[in-house]
This record gives sequence, structure tokens and C-alpha cells, in this order.
Amino acid sequence: MRKSLLLLLSAFVVLAVANPASAQNIIKPEVQTGFLVGPIGGINLVAYNTDQFAVLNTEPTCFLAQNGSDVAAWGGISFEFPMGNPNELQNFIVGEVLYDSKSSKFSSLNGSAQNIPTKLNGVTDQNSSVTTALSASLSYLEVNLAYKYNFTPGPAPVGPGIQVGPVVGIKMGATYDKTVTVQAINSAGADETYPPVTASTAISTAAGLRIALRAAATYDLSFSNDWIATPTVGYDFPITKVDPDNNWRASALFAGIAFRYFIKG
Repeated sequence: MRKSLLLLLSAFVVLAVANPASAQNIIKPEVQTGFLVGPIGGINLVAYNTDQFAVLNTEPTCFLAQNGSDVAAWGGISFEFPMGNPNELQNFIVGEVLYDSKSSKFSSLNGSAQNIPTKLNGVTDQNSSVTTALSASLSYLEVNLAYKYNFTPGPAPVGPGIQVGPVVGIKMGATYDKTVTVQAINSAGADETYPPVTASTAISTAAGLRIALRAAATYDLSFSNDWIATPTVGYDFPITKVDPDNNWRASALFAGIAFRYFIKG
């Protein structure tokens, strides 16, 4: 998935350095006033930054996790409001309502231990090995408000641009997903791996509000006089913490695309 993001970023750079006027040789946007609206979505390359903390409350020093990364989806609806001269649109206010997933896997510092006494099916084994894994299901309903500047003027959004603004998210869900796998020696003296056991628990200490700063590079492409596609690559920088107790922050390198329709005013 990292390779996919790099390929997308490379394609974005190629678009940015190309002559934006070449696309307008085919489609010449008409001068029009109003605003644009449409769906937007993409993927997050999520990164967790945390202190060390215990995976299992019953073993506070044996199984530890810290930091982590994974891929998660985001999407919603986007509004874009042009400002200034309708013949030379370069300044825009962008508003978005998004479902944003920051779900990820934590990295294990010592995810397994040997010679652990375990009791399964009424039999105690003194030489079991125990392996743990921890991930988080984390999602927000977000409202983004951003300023967007296009480097190329035109009667419709066109060419490369930059976009930056704050993000306010309301927590929709926050759970830990803990998986424990036990390998023991059975009565016949052979190794036996038991099916993994996964349990989900709510993160009671997770903050209900998330505030972040979202910055992105954009490129507007006209498919018609009314439809504009906008690939986006950016970074979501957290200001607040997911869980202050573990010094847990969730950030993301993101990529996506918006398809907006020009509603004439």
C-alpha cells in the first residue's frame, strides 16, 4: 500500500508540472458563478505515536505495545465556494463533512513470552508460549474548513493548488482489539496451537473530540464545464491526543479524489 501511495504521489507531481492550459484546449470552462459540491474519498496511511503500555491488564510488564501503523479509509461530501473574479478563479473556501477512520495496528515490543503457565480445558501446562497482538478501531465524524489557492487562474477551478485548514472530529468509535494465541504441549507430548482468541473492549479514556490541521496539494481537472475532478495528497497533523493517558496521537498521510459538480448561482 505504501508503493501505491508513492505511485499516486508521482502521478500527482507529473500533473503539477504539466502545462495546465493543455487540458483547456479540449474543455473550455464557461464563466459561471455558484459553488461546487460532490463526493470525496481516499485512504489514510495511519501512524500512531504512543508511550509504552500494557496489552493485557493482567500482565502489566510482560506484553507491551508502542506506536503503530496501518491503512484505513476516509470519505464524505465536499463543498467548494469560489471567491473573487469569476474569470480568474484562484481563491476558494472548502468545507467537508467526512467519516474518517484512524484504525491501525500497534507495534509489539515483546509480543510473545515462553514458559508461561496456562490452563486450558482444565489442564495446566507450565511450558506454554503466549503471543499477543493489539489494534485499535478508531473513527470520527469530521468537519473540515480550509482555504484553497490555485496557481492557475481560470473561469473554473483548474491546475495545481494548495489547501490548508483545521479539522474538528467527534469520536464515533474507539475500541481495542486484543488477540491472544497460546501454544502448548498436549498430553501426547506434541506441540498444539489453540485458535486465537480476540476480544474487543471500549477505550474509556479516549477523548471525545479530535482537533487537527490538514494540509494538502491539489490538482483540478475539468471533465466538462460542470464536473471537476480533484486528486489530493496531504498530511493530517494531530493537535489533540486520542488518549492522554498513553500519550497517544494519530496522524496520517492521506491521498484521495473529489468529484464536484458546479451548481450555478
